Amino acid sequence: MNKENENLTVIGYGKERANIDKDDKCRVGGQIIDVAVFVAIGINAEGKRRVLSLEVSWGENNHSWEQFIGKLKSRGLRGVRLFVSDNHSGILQAIRKHFCGTAWQRCQRHFLMNAMDKVPKRYRDQVHEELSEVWSSNSWEQAKRRLEEMAERWSGVFKGFSDFISEEGLETLTVYKVCPKEHRKKLRTNNIIERVNQEFKRRGRVVRIFPSPESCKRLYSAIAKEWDEDWMTGKRYMFMEPLWDWERARGANEEELAPVHSMESEASEKLVVVN
Repeated sequence: MNKENENLTVIGYGKERANIDKDDKCRVGGQIIDVAVFVAIGINAEGKRRVLSLEVSWGENNHSWEQFIGKLKSRGLRGVRLFVSDNHSGILQAIRKHFCGTAWQRCQRHFLMNAMDKVPKRYRDQVHEELSEVWSSNSWEQAKRRLEEMAERWSGVFKGFSDFISEEGLETLTVYKVCPKEHRKKLRTNNIIERVNQEFKRRGRVVRIFPSPESCKRLYSAIAKEWDEDWMTGKRYMFMEPLWDWERARGANEEELAPVHSMESEASEKLVVVN
């Protein structure tokens, strides 16, 4: 969006991500109306990114997210291990409805921006450094302890900020629970979608005002198709073998994840989605 981007990443592990990219202006009935562009990007069992869906909606709200994520499921999306997004209420409600029990990771980049907005400007570098230390932890237990210590340190200075860290910070640590160390850096934020966002914005600025929502969708769908073809013929975004080994070691059937029986069965499932 021209506002702060709302990103959703769904990791089917393959992985899925969903992203709301931007508001575009379209002519509708003699008026100029803002429309929202929703894009779903995934990572499949071979570790390659795929564009799974692109839709144009009248706005970003709970109903539009429910429709968008519901449509992904109705089209056969399955085997999802992780969703990554900011904490937009519409995204979370849609995930709970259509992918009940699937793990969700709050985008660390968006959380960082939210956190820095809760302290005076002169403290923001310190907040950035402390959260970076939390997120560089080697385990969930270590990250949790560092997060609790951070909240305690700030409790006497900025109580609201301290409460935010202690109450919502754990949402940024889900990657420690559902993926191996080799994958955490790429799955802890929605950065996978940023290059797509930038290209959409660059091409959209040239048009300025689309003659219709359909023309908006046609342009961005063509761009998305180019990206998808490049990703399919290019190198892998991520090597998936560490995930299969990690899940076998942990006992995948004991986790709230899609079962992994063998690498061959994983390869037969189109697992990844990114919105």
